[in-house]
Amino acid sequence: MTHTSDRTRLWTLAAGGAALMLGAWLAYWWLAYPRHEVCAMKLPAPAGCSSLARTPVATFWTVVTGTLYAATLLLAAWRPGRRWWFAPLFGLFLSAVCGYFAVLHA
Repeated sequence: MTHTSDRTRLWTLAAGGAALMLGAWLAYWWLAYPRHEVCAMKLPAPAGCSSLARTPVATFWTVVTGTLYAATLLLAAWRPGRRWWFAPLFGLFLSAVCGYFAVLHA
């Protein structure tokens, strides 16, 4: 592989990972931020219906996904020529999904 294709792959990984991470963060905080509207009595509470109990869980998963994204970028810069990119990106995806359900059921 050439140096240009490695750089292109790194930027593609960075953009895809950033979109995944930011989407997860938006979902976490959409669920965690109380909006004080009248809510139906159902569990888990719909987005915006809970008190601030979801805030620590959303903060934790924000830090986890941000750290995984940073580790993915560092690994990509350290080993640019390898076809390893699927594993860390899949790990980031799994943490985003697990974080969403953790915040939802907090």
